[in-house]
Amino acid sequence: MHAPLSIHPLVIGMVSALALSGCLGGGGGSSSSSSAQIEDVRSLSNDPALISGGDVLVEVQLANSNEADDVVVELNGDDVTDAFALRADNRFVGLVSGLDVGENTISAHSRKRPSRSMDLVVTNHPASGPIFSGPQLEPWICAQPSAASVTVTNPSNGQSASAQSRASGLSDSPDSNCGIEREVSYFYQPTNFAADCEFDVSADNSCFLPYDTENPPADGQIARFTNDRGDTVRSILALERGTLNRGMYAISVFHDPGQPHHPADPQKGWNNKLVFTFGGGSGGSRFQTPANAPFFSEEALRKGYMLATSSLNDHGTNANHALGAETLMMLKEHIVESWGPIRYSVGTGGSGGAIVQLTMASSYPGLLDGLIPSVTYADALTNGIEISDCGIFNATGGYIEMVPPAEQQGLTLAFTGHSSLYHCSSWNWAFLPSGNPANASNCGAGFPAELVFHPTNNPGGIRCSHPEHNVNLLGSRAYPDGVTRANQPLDNQGVQYGLRALQGGIITPERFVHMNENIGYFDPDQNLIAGPERRVAMPADLERAYVAGMVTDGRYLANVPIIDVRYNEPAVDIHLNWRAKSVRDRLLKANGHHDNQLIWAFDQNGVPAPNTAAFIVMDEWLSAIEGDDSEQTLAEKVIANKPGAAKDQCLVGDGDGGVEDVGLDTEACPVKFGQSPRQIAGGPVAEDILKCQLKPLDFASADYEASVTGEPIVFSIDQQNRLRDVFADGVCDWSKAGVGQQPNPGWMSFAEGPDAVPLELSWFERP
Repeated sequence: MHAPLSIHPLVIGMVSALALSGCLGGGGGSSSSSSAQIEDVRSLSNDPALISGGDVLVEVQLANSNEADDVVVELNGDDVTDAFALRADNRFVGLVSGLDVGENTISAHSRKRPSRSMDLVVTNHPASGPIFSGPQLEPWICAQPSAASVTVTNPSNGQSASAQSRASGLSDSPDSNCGIEREVSYFYQPTNFAADCEFDVSADNSCFLPYDTENPPADGQIARFTNDRGDTVRSILALERGTLNRGMYAISVFHDPGQPHHPADPQKGWNNKLVFTFGGGSGGSRFQTPANAPFFSEEALRKGYMLATSSLNDHGTNANHALGAETLMMLKEHIVESWGPIRYSVGTGGSGGAIVQLTMASSYPGLLDGLIPSVTYADALTNGIEISDCGIFNATGGYIEMVPPAEQQGLTLAFTGHSSLYHCSSWNWAFLPSGNPANASNCGAGFPAELVFHPTNNPGGIRCSHPEHNVNLLGSRAYPDGVTRANQPLDNQGVQYGLRALQGGIITPERFVHMNENIGYFDPDQNLIAGPERRVAMPADLERAYVAGMVTDGRYLANVPIIDVRYNEPAVDIHLNWRAKSVRDRLLKANGHHDNQLIWAFDQNGVPAPNTAAFIVMDEWLSAIEGDDSEQTLAEKVIANKPGAAKDQCLVGDGDGGVEDVGLDTEACPVKFGQSPRQIAGGPVAEDILKCQLKPLDFASADYEASVTGEPIVFSIDQQNRLRDVFADGVCDWSKAGVGQQPNPGWMSFAEGPDAVPLELSWFERP
């Protein structure tokens, strides 16, 4: 039997009989003495081991709902029966509040037979977190109602400085854990709204006006709204903002404050579906930051979807995927306990927003049920391979500066696999500094520079970089200079840079040798070290990265439909198209197919992005999966229920103002898929190998055959000896898996440190 699709099992029998697996189901109760009347006590909010915020939605399952008056429910021995009632479909459900942090026992028994109870043990965590992501980063700068000067202290050495907080936009000041009371505001659509108005409450020509709950407009002044279920209600939009897990979130949904509501018997304006928007960029801010709100999608809102976003799922603020997954889980629990059940959840977002979707679906499966990424990167960590390779090639002091100017352009294109000279340069301009732990802005714009690491002036300062932001997952170690650094699993030992360019006759053997004996590497403090030495990652660090899910793999990705929206990359861009094929290759390696992933390419020079069309197809796809009550696995249902429009495409203008599909990977498709420096070195399209296994350098091997003629490439004795010095330990054997490479187990906890342990969940079965 498969777990339900959504993270929230309240949908079972209440919204629809879901046959989809891959979500968090509520845990069943147990008792040494079962009751004939009470069959089970279940958490409807989340897995009972992962509850947060002090409340939990509970169902007492009865053999006969007519006997509900005979039931007593207790929380840790206190009577909480008044919270329960027969709700939708005659289910006996209540929102139990006042949970202690830690273990709580919820018991249900018959008044007539009080000695025979059914118990549910619930483990509650603070709304400020953490649950499984591990110890929280310090310092952390809470947002204030308006931006204000606050004192920031480095806990490791006591240094203090002032910084300007972010403005929360909420009325109350934060508590010591950055918790701020949530606020809900309402907006209504008047009956005389303009046809060209915008579904955005902050727009100048907004379709909505503020709705005063104390002095509401007359009923006749409020337009009606019909969602995709056919339910017609008053067109009133609720916008909720608040804090969870020290981040900030925002929710928008159609909801009528003048009508009765209980999360177990929700209003009809919401169709019980969720769109979660993930922000782009990549960063590791130490600031509590407002979510990307207000945020509105007319297509989704008109269908009746709820829209949600969170600052810790904005990859420009938080690049720690375990923290992001924990936050999304907590927010979905809050939605169930405040608004009602979730049928399924769709992820949207581009660039860094695509990273969050893919890493979350890969390592914490069930939180998202369908993905619509655009300008995709598979994950942040392997993205760093290209950033680092581009940096050692043509950053300041990189290899390209050793080359005569007349050769630089051709050599850059040959080495990188990119279609433009400037693609690598774009990485160096935009994101190479993100690896520098002495760059204060990596801890968020305005973070006090005097608190930040400097190798001589402040070696005990706060290190601001992607690895340090993920230290809970990667671990750390003390170096000989006395500085403790996060472990960094990037590696280029044995990498033969430019190998395919050599095989293709684009570069000479001498240029190949010269490049590899001078290319060098970046040290953990982002210093460029030129020469024949290479960066060597520790096997334990590599294994941690794979087990933590920092490298997205295709095993659990097969459980979600994916529509990847991809444009033709301009000359100066970091969003290189080959990354959509990287995800495809990872799916193929794990499952033998990539049938659940679509690539929707489009010519952005005249063709609008097909995101709305992708959303419509995704909704149709998930709805069909939802209705599939067969015994197939979820991955099988994803394939079996693909709509007719769910296929690869490449959209271009037809010359008459219309759009036509000329087919992906055709000559007519302007969206081309290049390569990366590591692929030019012989690596796989998947680019999921952090450190290659090595094989002996052998000049008689196929590595040194011309790709066109098959003739051997001739190296002089001097060139051979120089390459033997560079590759004394061997060269990459790309036919083998990487060192420490393995599928991530899914749902790992870092509460006890970077040596992650599996979360034992009531619904999740590991392969």
